[in-house]
Amino acid sequence: MEKVNNKITLFIIVLLFNIISCDVIDGDYMISNNTNNPNDTNTYVKKVLIEDFTGHRCPNCPSAAVELAAIQDFYGDKVIGIAIHPSSQAFSTPSPLNSSSYTYDFRTEFGDDFDDVFGMTSAGLPIGMVNRIGYNTSHQLSKEEWSLTVQSELEKNPIFGINVSSDVSNGEGTISVNIESLSDLNESYNVVVCLTENNINEWQTDNISGDIENYEHNHVLRTILNSSFGETIGDNFTEGDIWEKNYSVNITDLENQNEDYSLNTLFMGNGNCKDWVEDDMEIVVYIYNTSSYEIVQAEQIHLK
Repeated sequence: MEKVNNKITLFIIVLLFNIISCDVIDGDYMISNNTNNPNDTNTYVKKVLIEDFTGHRCPNCPSAAVELAAIQDFYGDKVIGIAIHPSSQAFSTPSPLNSSSYTYDFRTEFGDDFDDVFGMTSAGLPIGMVNRIGYNTSHQLSKEEWSLTVQSELEKNPIFGINVSSDVSNGEGTISVNIESLSDLNESYNVVVCLTENNINEWQTDNISGDIENYEHNHVLRTILNSSFGETIGDNFTEGDIWEKNYSVNITDLENQNEDYSLNTLFMGNGNCKDWVEDDMEIVVYIYNTSSYEIVQAEQIHLK
């Protein structure tokens, strides 16, 4: 009887060992559980940039702003917006300073540079790009097309991670950008560093409400710190490579540059483009492929 009991005990021990062994996963399947593995990109989230080309005299443009806000409400901070007021259509021109309405000039040289390349106003406002997907045949998207494109883009894995920090107060300081490659890549990429502003209360025409004196303009492109199409971060990457740079910020100087562009370059420019509110400003950083113009990653933080 003792021998039988010993055999049963041995059988149970072997059975338990095999059951426990089935929970152990070997090889590449352990990557997702290994926080030290360089392939673990869980600390970075894919984000999408919507560039909304708009104008304060465009009666249909407020509905595009509503659509952008709805998409952001649904996806949270995974979706970043920039409102661009190009100067190639009358929708964005300001009135003379002695007028009673529409005297603010939202236009910038950077927005005009984008319109020159992407031909957005030729498609009629409002119009937008989602990560500049489809350039140069199908990148001009109506607001009704934004949501599905955002959904498709968010299904992609990030190939870069972006960290942004700001040490700006009283109109001066430094913005630091740190970029990490999450993959081995053999294509050229640029980084663009923008400043945008929310809560700008100025005139806007609307096809339902008519002329709105204190319309809230959000995500307005104010300036770009490196150039309209940024600067290179390289064309050959090994996973884990780091690129970083600090940018000096002087809000007064940047405002003066916009004022100079309005007064001396733009049709009907009146120089009324200043009074930036530091507390309402945000930093938007994005990386794009220089061959396709596709934006592959973006990040946004408050300026302060």
